[in-house]
Amino acid sequence: MLAKEVMQRQVISVPIDTPIKELAALMLKHNISGIPVVNDVGTVLGVVSEFDLMRKEIQPNEPNLWQICIWGISGNDMLEEHEDALRKCMANTAGDIMTSPAITVEETDDLENVGNLMFSKKIKRVFVTRNGKLVGVISRSAFTKLLLDGKNI
Repeated sequence: MLAKEVMQRQVISVPIDTPIKELAALMLKHNISGIPVVNDVGTVLGVVSEFDLMRKEIQPNEPNLWQICIWGISGNDMLEEHEDALRKCMANTAGDIMTSPAITVEETDDLENVGNLMFSKKIKRVFVTRNGKLVGVISRSAFTKLLLDGKNI
């Protein structure tokens, strides 16, 4: 089974300059937990999730000087995570707050590979592209629906 056989074709997307409040309103209105950010030709630049919007409201703990030194010396990812959290707290637009790059698959990709990608990346959705342009989305619920419908991937 291919990605295009189960993808949702109606995808809400936003341009990079969309204000954060508009993003939140779209998520609530359409009952979705993530929105792809696209450029003017439909290429997926990133994704804004509910988690990203939560980060806007929840300030990260301020590390002390010793933590910063240890993170820097040890090559720990904690410093990058803290910088990302700070960036998202200060964000005003989709481009400021998005997680980039978004995980995408081609519409001709095998659905089992898509599912394995979602497992390995611990993500709720992948965006489906054709020739680099957004054409659909596959969320975890697509796999639940397959189970109910008795279809095997």
